[in-house]
Amino acid sequence: MTETPAEPEPDLRSQLEVLRDVVQAELAAAGLPVMPGEEPIGAAGAVVKVDVPDLRGVAVGWCEHVVLLDALEEAWAEDPHQEGAECAAFGRLTSAIGEAMSVAMRKILTAAGLEVADAANDHAPDQLLVTRMVSLSVWQARRDAQFARREEAMQAAWRSRSAE
Repeated sequence: MTETPAEPEPDLRSQLEVLRDVVQAELAAAGLPVMPGEEPIGAAGAVVKVDVPDLRGVAVGWCEHVVLLDALEEAWAEDPHQEGAECAAFGRLTSAIGEAMSVAMRKILTAAGLEVADAANDHAPDQLLVTRMVSLSVWQARRDAQFARREEAMQAAWRSRSAE
């Protein structure tokens, strides 16, 4: 009899989905394009997903634009052993992009109050892993305080009206 793998703890999965939403909001607030986890064809930007099935945190990577990826695939098709100068140049370019975006996203997310580590993914060496929120980012704290003030003002107005 074969065992079916255990379903991930729903509470942990839900917590990581909330953390994923926070990560996406922070990167978008910084002005970076953020792709949905399904990585639609033709989209470029930060790829933010819950680390499934391990549930270690939220994986954050970068996906280059399809214009670059198509040219890269064409170069590889013409040089299947990837021994030519053009393939080497594409390798340097994509590596530089991955490294730069990883550094930038790490700085943004850390400054926003998130704990960030290397994902240790051999297939995506520049991928990050966000494990928890240490503090609420300054813009979200301000937005939440504004919302609380508006809510309190509305409740006070209703209480005043009801008292009349």
